[in-house]
Amino acid sequence: MTDPSNTNLKVSSAVLTQTLNELEEHLQTMERSYTQSEDIARQVADSMKSTAGTKFIAKIENWQRGYRTVMAEYKDLVDAVGMTSKVMTDTAGEADANMDMWDGDVYDILSK
Repeated sequence: MTDPSNTNLKVSSAVLTQTLNELEEHLQTMERSYTQSEDIARQVADSMKSTAGTKFIAKIENWQRGYRTVMAEYKDLVDAVGMTSKVMTDTAGEADANMDMWDGDVYDILSK
């Protein structure tokens, strides 16, 4: 008999993987935008020697700071998910190894 909690874990894992993949695609789009923003800022700095140009460059730099913050948070998220996945995999492996030593139904053993 399949443990329903294990099935939920697999579904959650698949959903998490899909979500991270979609986030990765979005961040790749942001990376392209970041590169374009650098080019635009350089062009504006070279051609617009005015208060408006300076303010526009400041807005670009503000967006770039936000981008770098998002990327740092994303890296932290990926690292945390990777660590959690490793712990869960290791724990599941240990549980499977320990279960082989027990005789009888696990639920009967745990309810005693």
